[in-house]
Amino acid sequence: MNHEDFAKLKGLLAKLDVATDKAVATDGTFKKYHTNSVEILKQIPEHLRSLEQGLTTAKIINQ
Repeated sequence: MNHEDFAKLKGLLAKLDVATDKAVATDGTFKKYHTNSVEILKQIPEHLRSLEQGLTTAKIINQ
């Protein structure tokens, strides 16, 4: 993995976030059954930043 891979992953997560926001706004059933997953999705970018920094520090990812 490299920093570009993390950027792509963050982009995909952003698209998923937009899609879930739309689903929550338009579909009560989605909101009822997927609230926990949507909340976790919102936390993933911060975890990715932490992992990327850790992998960089461990010299698994080159700067």
